[in-house]
Amino acid sequence: MKYLKNYLLFLEADENIGTDDIKSVDADTTSKSNTESTITNSLQDTHKLLKEFGEMKTKMENIFKDPKIMDDAALSAALFTKIYNSKKENQNTLLKEYETVLRMERKKDAYQDEIEKAKDEVKSTNDYIYQLNRELKGASAKRKPQIVSSIKKNQETLKELNNSILSNNKLLSQDTIKWKKAQDDFNKKVKTDQEKNRNLMSKV
Repeated sequence: MKYLKNYLLFLEADENIGTDDIKSVDADTTSKSNTESTITNSLQDTHKLLKEFGEMKTKMENIFKDPKIMDDAALSAALFTKIYNSKKENQNTLLKEYETVLRMERKKDAYQDEIEKAKDEVKSTNDYIYQLNRELKGASAKRKPQIVSSIKKNQETLKELNNSILSNNKLLSQDTIKWKKAQDDFNKKVKTDQEKNRNLMSKV
């Protein structure tokens, strides 16, 4: 009876060992299948992002360059309908980040335009002051106070224009640094995603 009991325990132990081996094989197979599925899904997501970004990049740039789009509201509306297909959710992250870079560039260019306009006004104001000073030399006693007053007003305008140029030059310098950094960071991200895509493809 003692030997029979030991034999039954031996068979039970042997049975359990066999069962554990089968479970281990099943677990390995499931884990491998899950890994392959994760790689495939990640590859599909990355490939989709890069493909859509490549297709829409130039189109987005053209929207920012469109002279008919004057303000931010019109710009946002054009991007929403023409780039993001009127979708508020699940927008392409690469396109959104590139939009940020282009908005920074647009702001930087706006400062540059303001500076150039102010410089043109400085030139025309200086020319006008020069003409007034010439006119002052041969003006009548009655006309002289009007000319002097006009010169003073234009000199004040000139001062305001030069201050505006100095202020906008400072802002332009700051925004140019920020824009360049954002552009560099974005380009690095695109390269990283492209490398990730290649690595995932090699594992499929």
